[in-house]
Amino acid sequence: MNNSTKMLIMFLLIILIFTYYSYMTPKTQMVQNPSDTVNVQKEDTTFKEVETLQKVSPENYIVPKDTTFFYFETDLIKGKISSLSGSFTSLILKNYKTRKGDSLELLKDGQRSFTLIIKSNNLIVDFSNINFKTVYVGDINPLKNDVDSLVMVGFFDTIKITRTFIFKKGSYLITHKVSSNIPLDKKEYILEKGISFTEDNISDEFQYYGVSYHSFNSIYRIKEKNIKNVSTYPGNFDWMGMQTKYFFIGVIGDGDNIEVRKLENKKLEAQFSLLSDSVDFYVGPVDYRILKELKNGMDKIPDFGWSLIQPISKLILSFLIFMYKFIPNYGIIIIILSILFIVIFSPLTFTSFSSMRKMQMIQPQLEELKKKYEKDPQKLNTETMNLYKKSGINPFMGCLPILIQMPIFFALYAILRTTIELRQAPFAFWIKDLSYKDPYYVLPILTGVTMFFSQKISSTATDESQKILVYVMPIMITILFLNMPSGINLYWFIYNLLSVGQQILIKNSIKKKMGE
Repeated sequence: MNNSTKMLIMFLLIILIFTYYSYMTPKTQMVQNPSDTVNVQKEDTTFKEVETLQKVSPENYIVPKDTTFFYFETDLIKGKISSLSGSFTSLILKNYKTRKGDSLELLKDGQRSFTLIIKSNNLIVDFSNINFKTVYVGDINPLKNDVDSLVMVGFFDTIKITRTFIFKKGSYLITHKVSSNIPLDKKEYILEKGISFTEDNISDEFQYYGVSYHSFNSIYRIKEKNIKNVSTYPGNFDWMGMQTKYFFIGVIGDGDNIEVRKLENKKLEAQFSLLSDSVDFYVGPVDYRILKELKNGMDKIPDFGWSLIQPISKLILSFLIFMYKFIPNYGIIIIILSILFIVIFSPLTFTSFSSMRKMQMIQPQLEELKKKYEKDPQKLNTETMNLYKKSGINPFMGCLPILIQMPIFFALYAILRTTIELRQAPFAFWIKDLSYKDPYYVLPILTGVTMFFSQKISSTATDESQKILVYVMPIMITILFLNMPSGINLYWFIYNLLSVGQQILIKNSIKKKMGE
């Protein structure tokens, strides 16, 4: 297999990687079987309730003038809870900032999280407009002890609901307990207006934005493009929530019946039922290390690619994190990773070059066979294979290194594109964020240039159409990589640069062995 064919295979595989992570992220699925998924057209204004139940919350409830806000602040999270409905109206992650250096808000602009609706017998009570009163307010702003709480009560007629929020130092979890003076059939919550976008590239955020839930040891992702108006997902879950590329707001606890609604601005909001009186709200980063400690399959929230490459992705991520302890610069670690892969695949590269060199030497004989058996393709194929065998050539050896490396490249692409460790991680010079595109497009251009020299040095093509690929492919790769994260471009640039030097050394070594 000649170098142009190898290059074409490599390009197509890169396109496949790019397409998968851009457009083929897991779609809406259901818990038990396909019949469980129900996509239902509904009105935009309200969630429809079961007809046999009576909704007792007043439709035109006037917001109480004495609405107050209760502020809390731990070492990781700060925010506020409104007395109106007892829901979160602000959530800020203290250890993260926007690209402009502002506070990173997961809830803002009228968003409310975990607004409560209760169902009991033939009643549905929507507490979204009920003003709660405080029973206990601990030292939570800031949190002085390791654990403290806020307790609120809300009333509708004779129905009393108590909501308890427990805050802990060193944790992105907020424990929530609900109790009532009447038996509760269901406790439903609403993530109103979803979760805020935090990154500048909104189109990139939308690729990861949606509702995720975990059921029967599998994760299911509901994307905006899968929702026409309102969709209902019956069945059980042990956690659910809403996520963007780097952050997640959700609940850990047994529940069922998720209802997802699309808003006018393509944002989503979700309503869901919880079976337990005590659950944990997670408000934090999509950080594999943190989520793994929570168990319950929360570590599946980060998208590490197809199941077959996920172990490789996790291994690469572990390497990056481990090396960061000694070298606190992910850009340098990516360079080390490039060098490491060049060294690991050197034996395969040498074998591939040897095979290509032998193939080049028998080109005159191959041309003679083509002329001799021009009208007999079957005989031509037989004689060609005999020539390969006689010359000690395996025609598939040329593409073997690429095929073996592709699972690693898939995994590497997943990690460099989505891991929160690279978010706003600086490298050097003008590269201030390895998760963001190169603002001056220097790295993608260098990636294309080094790829051209790499292909030019190793090319054995004699056909004009194949020679054109040496020029066309680097240009197409450059265009494809223009808006990719700097971390990916840095890896490919260094890898290609090292490949050029490696190819020169191997080429000279092979020439010496063959006595040229």
